[in-house]
Amino acid sequence: MQYIKIARVDDFKGARFRKFKVLARNVAIFREPDGSFFATEISCKHQNWDLTTGKFDGDCVTCPRHGWKYNVKTGECLNHDSTPLRRYGLKVEEGVIFITTTPAEG
Repeated sequence: MQYIKIARVDDFKGARFRKFKVLARNVAIFREPDGSFFATEISCKHQNWDLTTGKFDGDCVTCPRHGWKYNVKTGECLNHDSTPLRRYGLKVEEGVIFITTTPAEG
């Protein structure tokens, strides 16, 4: 798996998530309450809308375009029979966040 440097842990002070472009895909890095991180694609599977513009309720986000709801932690679409949002591999080394260039398998 190939990893790229995407951010620093310090970039998340006061922020739960940040959005990035990775090979033309919208990917968000989320900071958990315990200080750990995870990365997931952040475009709605319906019409590719940017989910970071939606309403968040904990780990769930509602797409503002047509109301599709996703759990960003699991990727599961909660109100439609849709493929899940894909997760990306992530590692933190010496305060630097790296993610995989392609979604993780399974």
